[in-house]
Amino acid sequence: MTPAVCPFCQPDAARVAFAQDEVIGLWDAFPVSPGHLLVIPKRHFPTWFEATPQEHAALTKGIEKARQTIETRHRPDGYNIGINVGAAGGQTVPHLHIHVIPRYTGDVPNARGGVRHVIPGKGDYLEPPRATRDPHTTPRLITGGEDDALLPYLIDQLATADQADIAVGFVQPSGVTRLEEHLRDFLQRRQGRLRLLTGDYLGITDPDALTRLLDLEGDRDLRVFETERPPTPERPGPSPVVSFHPKSYAFRK
Repeated sequence: MTPAVCPFCQPDAARVAFAQDEVIGLWDAFPVSPGHLLVIPKRHFPTWFEATPQEHAALTKGIEKARQTIETRHRPDGYNIGINVGAAGGQTVPHLHIHVIPRYTGDVPNARGGVRHVIPGKGDYLEPPRATRDPHTTPRLITGGEDDALLPYLIDQLATADQADIAVGFVQPSGVTRLEEHLRDFLQRRQGRLRLLTGDYLGITDPDALTRLLDLEGDRDLRVFETERPPTPERPGPSPVVSFHPKSYAFRK
């Protein structure tokens, strides 16, 4: 598999909102609110901590330019400005980008805490603690986050299922590390059947993570959905941009 092109080093021209000497503004491909913009340095480096003082200054100016650009189209009542640093902080594209997210009165039931909501359940520090979930009841709908994490459910299902069908937009080493031994046990001890579909969208899927999945022995079918396809006589020219971002887990017993 060839190295993926960074989506921020070669951005889609249709998404470019503005360009300055050292930074660009890019409309987010998956906006969390109308007008969601990214401020991105032109030089490729992963996090805020690798930026030079000159780049720090340029990025700060870029945030103000992003606000001005957003307000030519929208009338937000507030903003969240944030940066994801590292996989543990939620970063998926290893090129620094600052989220400038417009906020609107009533866009969530309770906005108190703002960026504190990156840890689910920790946003409103004045809210009384939630009651502990009864361990003997399993909800049909998993909400995710600290209070209802997905990983234990996946492990429990792999321990008892005969077939696992997984469709995820990206595969990365951090996720494979958490599930690898459980998948190996599922395939060998349980003699289960694993079908996993991922994609190459935005070049985020990691080749080493795919190789580790391919090294698993047993009844497994691994496939990659290609969002960019070469031209054919029937469909000449560049293929249209196709997004692929599912998160689906189905288990059969």
